[in-house]
Amino acid sequence: MKKRLALICCIISCILVMAGCSFSLVKTNENFDEKTLETNADSFVSSWFEYDFDGMLSTYSDQMDEDTAAQYKESGKLREQYGDYDKKTDTEFTITTDTATVNETILTSSGNKLVFSVTFDEEGNMSSWKVDKYKSLGQTMSTAALNTVMSMAIVFLVLIFIAIIIAQFKRINDMQNNNKAQEPVAVAVPAEPEPVIEEEEDLSDDLELVAVITAAIAAASENECTDGLMIRSIIRRK
Repeated sequence: MKKRLALICCIISCILVMAGCSFSLVKTNENFDEKTLETNADSFVSSWFEYDFDGMLSTYSDQMDEDTAAQYKESGKLREQYGDYDKKTDTEFTITTDTATVNETILTSSGNKLVFSVTFDEEGNMSSWKVDKYKSLGQTMSTAALNTVMSMAIVFLVLIFIAIIIAQFKRINDMQNNNKAQEPVAVAVPAEPEPVIEEEEDLSDDLELVAVITAAIAAASENECTDGLMIRSIIRRK
C-alpha cells in the first residue's frame, strides 16, 4: 500500500513539475503582457473600421500579392455589411513561447458581431490578422452536424455504388454462361467410307490356266491321262 501511495505521489509531482516548467516557459517572454497585447489589438481593431480598403486596393493593387488583395477585398465587404464599431464584448488570449494571439469579439452598428484574431511575434510586434463572422455555439454545432451528415451521406453513397458494381459482376458472369450455353455445339460428322470398287476378274485366260494346271498335276502324279481330272474353280490369292 505504501509503495502505491509513493508511486502516485511521484506521478503527481512529475505532472506538477512539467506544468510549472511549461508555465514558466510561456511567462518568460516579457513582450507577451496581456494588457499590452490587448491595447495593441484594440488599436488595430479601431483602425480597421476606419481604414480605406477600396482606396488601398485601387492604388496599390499591383504591389500586393493575391492573398493580401483577397484579404483587403473581404475586409471591405465585411465593413460595408456589418457597419461601424460599437463595442467590444469579449477578449481571449492564446500565448505560446514564440507567438501570442488576441481574439476580440466586436459588436457592430448593424447588431451583428465580428471576431478579430490579431497575432504577435516573440518581440511583441503584430505579424498577422484575420477577421471572421461571429458564430454562436448553436450555429457552430449546426454547421458541424451538417458537415457530419453530409460526410456520412457521401460515404454511404460510395459504399452503395461499390455494392452495385460488385452485384453486376455476378450478372455479367451469368450472362456469359448463358451465351455459351446457347451457342450451337459443332458435332464432328464422320467421313463416309469410300466405296470399294471390286475389280472384275478377267476369265478369258482361265481355260489356258486350267490346261496348264491339269498338265502340272498329271506330271506330278506320274499319270499322263487327264481324263479323270476336273478343275471346278480357280481362286487367286493376293
